[in-house]
Amino acid sequence: MRMRMWVLVVVMVVVAAVAAAAAEEPKVKQPPNFLVLMVDDLGYGDLGCFGRKNVSTPHVDSLCRDGVKMDQFLVPASVCTPSRAGFLTGRLPRRFGMTANVLPWRVMATTGQPTGFPDSEITLPEVLREKGYATGMSGKWHLGISNLTHHWAHLPKQHGFDSWLGLPYTNMHGCDPYHGLQNESLRDCMVMANNTVVSQPTIYSNLTQTLTDHAIHFITEKAALNQPFFFYMAYVHVHTPLFSSPKFKNVSAGGVFGDNVEEMDDSVGQILRALDEAHIANNTLVLLTSDNGPFLEEGWSRRGRTGGLKGGKGQTYEGGIRVPGIARWPGVIPAGTVLHEAVTTLDLMPTFAALADTTAPTDRIIDGANVWEMMVHPHNATRPDPIIWHYCGHNVTAARNGRYKLHFATQIWASDARPTPLCIECCPYSPLSFNGTGGSLCPCDAEHLQRHDPPLIFDMLTDPGESQPLTPETLPNFNQLVRDTKQALAEHYATVHPTRDEMVSLPIPPLSPCCTNEWFIGDACACQIYEEGKVYP
Repeated sequence: MRMRMWVLVVVMVVVAAVAAAAAEEPKVKQPPNFLVLMVDDLGYGDLGCFGRKNVSTPHVDSLCRDGVKMDQFLVPASVCTPSRAGFLTGRLPRRFGMTANVLPWRVMATTGQPTGFPDSEITLPEVLREKGYATGMSGKWHLGISNLTHHWAHLPKQHGFDSWLGLPYTNMHGCDPYHGLQNESLRDCMVMANNTVVSQPTIYSNLTQTLTDHAIHFITEKAALNQPFFFYMAYVHVHTPLFSSPKFKNVSAGGVFGDNVEEMDDSVGQILRALDEAHIANNTLVLLTSDNGPFLEEGWSRRGRTGGLKGGKGQTYEGGIRVPGIARWPGVIPAGTVLHEAVTTLDLMPTFAALADTTAPTDRIIDGANVWEMMVHPHNATRPDPIIWHYCGHNVTAARNGRYKLHFATQIWASDARPTPLCIECCPYSPLSFNGTGGSLCPCDAEHLQRHDPPLIFDMLTDPGESQPLTPETLPNFNQLVRDTKQALAEHYATVHPTRDEMVSLPIPPLSPCCTNEWFIGDACACQIYEEGKVYP
């Protein structure tokens, strides 16, 4: 009898332990909705939950509280066009011609270029749409507009998005509402709804709210239809020139830049409330990040903070490629956790595809990895592929290999021989000026790079500021790490084949969008016709 009781007790303990373990295991009930919030030029140290003290971001901070904070979240390029192209494809943009070494071509330079995002690439919204997802977008595109044979060939509607409202190009100083619209205002400053120009020039006083309303309308509509969705909210904030609606002018202790961040945070709060009111928050994976680090050359008072990281936008130091990363899925991603392993926006394609019960394209190299297990088990996570390549233009100038980062080349900054009052750890010397004061971006051509052989090596766990290079004396496996990484780099380059250059092209004025949807015709290209809820071709 006693033996039977003992066996029964043991069985009950085992069952209870199994049940407890099962209760702790995150449950994926069904494929989720996906909401990606991408801020423009947001620095690693610009959010409250990433250390910013004089800017209020309660809604973004709630994502940190209720989800996983990824403190080594990386982007595939340190400038916007290639970074966004990589996010949408899961592929390094060098593979499909979306990189360049020098300005102005490091990004899509004008609205009239006959090149852009190639139609041969398969995007994340295209993959998800095959699984029945509705796909929408608000905000900045900056991946090209038209080519010589197809009008609007490079816009979101042609790359997997059912609905889009936003800027086909980017925010720029020529559109600066505080300093008067300049010559390019009618040509390059506009808002489009799908393939229709609806606002030219851009009206900034209500731009953030208009883009937010479009996101909320899309989310609410799809929730009512019980249709899964992927929505990409590509904020125009906090890219310069800085602008805010009247409600958010002079409200932040962080100055005009802080005003921008706080208006962005308010928009995030509105969208999160829409998820709650539609009763779909518990089945929506929300991910917030940035396309690259802050634009240092803009000057201290008008740019973001790196949180102690070195360098900034345009560079492969951490300040240019490490950005805030937060993911929330209530009841699935453990709340209030921190992931210390490296994750990149390239990983979102295979990760989201797997969660949607499908796969990333199998007919091409996907450079990202499925990092879902890392997100839900952040305390004992290991990245599937330890090496991440950091391109500056056409070439790899740095690499992450596990906890170590190797710099094969670094950009030449201002120095004692070339002083500048504008910024530090920056490259303000260029024939091109983005802000009227000499501010530019670091180029990636050989003339402006300092080579390192052996490479500079930093431990990203103990030295994220990249201030103490390791040596064979301080890192026992120094030489082996260098050999292994160089071998892996040679093998990687063997997979990168010549392709059409989609960045370096001269503008063709008739390709610049105009309200008439015809050729660019000076003053005729002016209109304000957008109506929320109207479906535009």
